[in-house]
Amino acid sequence: MKSLDDRIAVLLRRDRLLALAATVAMWVVLVFVLVAAAPTVPSTGLFVVLAVALVLLGGLNTASAAALVRRYRLASDQVYRPDIENLDAQRAARDAARRTS
Repeated sequence: MKSLDDRIAVLLRRDRLLALAATVAMWVVLVFVLVAAAPTVPSTGLFVVLAVALVLLGGLNTASAAALVRRYRLASDQVYRPDIENLDAQRAARDAARRTS
């Protein structure tokens, strides 16, 4: 079995990848919605307001995802160690129950 630090690194890497994928998906959806809504926008001024709102929404959500990943990296031991220990305890209890039955 891998060491605890290796397992924490794997979980952190997975969470970073998922955060990146979710952020990219969010940007794709935001741009799609802007492009799909563009023909129905009655004026150029309103389209600019929608585009600025898109950039602000996407920017703030991207910044929050980056902050989350940074926080998880800095406190990875506190974030992941209890989960891994609980999973190990559950696995040990399940294995013990199988051996007795």
